[in-house]
Amino acid sequence: MAESNKPTQIQEAEFMESRLCGHNKKVLLDYQRPTRLEEIEKLADAVDKALPNRDLAFSVNLCLEELITNTILHGLKGTTDRFIHVKISISNDWLEILLKDDAPRFDPFMQAPKPNLDLDINERPIGGLGVHLVKTLMNDVHAYYDGTGNLFVLYKALRHQAS
Repeated sequence: MAESNKPTQIQEAEFMESRLCGHNKKVLLDYQRPTRLEEIEKLADAVDKALPNRDLAFSVNLCLEELITNTILHGLKGTTDRFIHVKISISNDWLEILLKDDAPRFDPFMQAPKPNLDLDINERPIGGLGVHLVKTLMNDVHAYYDGTGNLFVLYKALRHQAS
């Protein structure tokens, strides 16, 4: 496994627009794994431990599974000697998810076809809802390409509840 195939480490400078900058930002998870589908379950376990709120952990895991599966199957064509880096941070108001790969340029938020939600279940093609779900579950989503790979930035607003 060549070291040069690893994506660059997620750097703070890449996220100058971060909503968490200077707002009691706390890193909950900084995780790098090989691009193998079976690794998604290990990531999900790490997310469940990092996010004690089950509903929030479910939403995060669903989004990560969709984006990582697309990267592995479509962007990297099943290549298993690459890495995906996930960093989850929290502030008082926002959860920020950063996902970095070294796949060819792809912006699923702009390039993935919009699903026809009016179709009957029997008429609906298999697949095509994942990116729609990510955009629905998160408050804001962005995709960037830095010449070494894609960076997906997801934001989820946190509701404050009395303890």
